[in-house]
Amino acid sequence: MKIDNRISTVIKRRSFHLLILITFFILKGCSSSFNNSHYSPESLITTNSIKANLEFLASDELEGREATTRGEKLAALFISSELKKYGVKPFYIDYLQEYDLNSISVDPESKVEIFNSNRDKTTLNCFDDFIAGRRSSVTTNGKFKLVFAGFGITAPEFSYDDYANLNVAGKIVIIADDEPFSNDSTYFNGEKDSKYSKEYFKVSLAKKLGAAGLITIPSNFYLKNWDRISTFAKGESVSLPGEKGEKLLNLIFNEESLSFLFENEKQSFTDIKNLIYDNKPFPAFELNKEIEIDIIMNEGTKKSYNVVGIIKGNDSLYRAEYVAVGAHYDHLGVIDGKVYNGADDDGSGTTALLEVAKAFAKTGLNKRSILIVFHSAEEKGLFGSGYFTDNFDNIKNITAQINMDMVGTEHIDTIYSVGSGKLSSEFQRLVEEVNSQTVNFVFNYKFDDPSDKQKIYYRSDHYNYAKHGIPIVFFYDYMREDYHKQSDEIDKINFEKIRKTAILVYNIALRTANLDQSLIIDNKEVSESFN
Repeated sequence: MKIDNRISTVIKRRSFHLLILITFFILKGCSSSFNNSHYSPESLITTNSIKANLEFLASDELEGREATTRGEKLAALFISSELKKYGVKPFYIDYLQEYDLNSISVDPESKVEIFNSNRDKTTLNCFDDFIAGRRSSVTTNGKFKLVFAGFGITAPEFSYDDYANLNVAGKIVIIADDEPFSNDSTYFNGEKDSKYSKEYFKVSLAKKLGAAGLITIPSNFYLKNWDRISTFAKGESVSLPGEKGEKLLNLIFNEESLSFLFENEKQSFTDIKNLIYDNKPFPAFELNKEIEIDIIMNEGTKKSYNVVGIIKGNDSLYRAEYVAVGAHYDHLGVIDGKVYNGADDDGSGTTALLEVAKAFAKTGLNKRSILIVFHSAEEKGLFGSGYFTDNFDNIKNITAQINMDMVGTEHIDTIYSVGSGKLSSEFQRLVEEVNSQTVNFVFNYKFDDPSDKQKIYYRSDHYNYAKHGIPIVFFYDYMREDYHKQSDEIDKINFEKIRKTAILVYNIALRTANLDQSLIIDNKEVSESFN
């Protein structure tokens, strides 16, 4: 069956069921829907509806819902049709906020050839032996000398310079990932990463020094998971037009290629690994080998779509203010012929959001307006939420944002609550109070720890609202076993947990929408850091 026909069939079937339900209400004399028990959120939000929507959104027919693809557009149209059926009004024409994304991918014919001092040649193949950093790399051709420069960092405030006495102009510089280890917070921020560990800093510095490109020695985790990482590297990377960032070839070699690269040089790859693990200084040196590079980066522009609906507030004094509720509906698409359906990531949040939208449209109890925002391109770098918030008129009129990203697995009685107190202690108290009065989840606040190495607070769409000083809360199940794997399928989903999350989110949004004043922002350290 064609996908378009499947959408039409699903819509017609559910519309028919809704018609029967409405007829039943009329025959029963339901003249006041807002006050009728049939319109409580608990009765409107159902596992049957969640399951039916997720069965379609997480089916192979939607091809993994990757941003900028046919599968994403089909998902956006399906979500729009559901919102229209529920009575949610479009915030943009036909619900869709279209925007451009620049795309870049590595041509699989790209290759690298290494010449030793005897001019013997060894060819390295793209994806098998190396990958190119898609966000920073540019098409590069030519033969170059090689220089090893430690971490590739110059930090005058710490009297640290990997490039001291090195001439790297016109050469490929080999550097190690990360930065010097320290327990002292005054030296490279101690255990917390400093700016010097970031790719953008290393690329910018190498380019400033005239380097032709970088070869990065990745972390041990990266090396051990090379097959999986190189598979994902075959896809495209996207960015918003006008995004600033230095561009310089950045190749990442696997362990076998690195071992060959440093063979018969002043330091072997094993020597360098030991220096990293022992936190000892690196010797900088020029290699005897040379490298010939033929890297081709394919670039273009594609369309992506946020899907946005609105349930207008019923109070004229507050209607121009908004509570935003969101989830991302994109996933990873098709990789090496395998569909990554993303049932939990984030089909679960998407279907929960549909239920929240339906409940608000039917109850109409909100003083402030409710924005229902299905973000796209979250998996590519939070681009959908970034575009939405950066282009929203009067962004300060959004008084709070609630985000759901993976809410359908793990224990049914617990969920991770992230960020509710980062800007507003009042919002955290409200979230906890509503939870205790409704579904009574056990909240895990692990990812609110400032030293969280996974930086979960910065890795989903709520962060683009928090950057504007908007109080947020992020609900998350911390799925690990199937995360970004083909096995993230609907048979792993706990539909009752999604229902509980949707009920909680509806009630938090309603309570926030009906406050007599905006939430108090009292965490000055965090809020000011966004300005």
